[in-house]
Amino acid sequence: MRSYKIEGIIIGRRNFSETDRVITILTKSQGKQIFLAKGVRKITSQRGPRIEMFNYIGAQIHRGKTWDILGEVNTIRRFDKLKKSLARVGAGYEVCELVDRLIPENDPLSELLPLVLGQFNRLNQSGSLNIDKLLFNFKTRLLVITGFWPEDQKMTNQETNHFIENLIHAKIKSKSLRMV
Repeated sequence: MRSYKIEGIIIGRRNFSETDRVITILTKSQGKQIFLAKGVRKITSQRGPRIEMFNYIGAQIHRGKTWDILGEVNTIRRFDKLKKSLARVGAGYEVCELVDRLIPENDPLSELLPLVLGQFNRLNQSGSLNIDKLLFNFKTRLLVITGFWPEDQKMTNQETNHFIENLIHAKIKSKSLRMV
């Protein structure tokens, strides 16, 4: 097949060349995938706003030599309330960073997309929210799903962060966004 369809949530993006972006999407069926979005940084691009962080999208993908190419994109869910609070945006970035750093490409963990969507749904709700507790629960569930931690063993928030930082061999960068 020269093209196929995906559905997933955008968990990463970086600029590539003058007008392109490399987009990381946590897909429904194939796990974490990386695609090239050609021309989306042009002012006239209509796909640019659709491939923002945290958006849940459906897309047509065309096979390419190095990366598969992101074609037509339609936004399924935007999570607008999440994007209006710096604390919630920071938490969203932390969720995305952890998934991106802990999950290898093409690893179809069936529980992962519903877990991330659940976090974004909670972050998108109105009213007060204990973001630290939400992220702690997410991290422990992520570690259990990925097989890095046994489900019946408990740990503290500090132990969880330390354990994850040892796994990824780096500090969790997006934590600094929440220190406001």
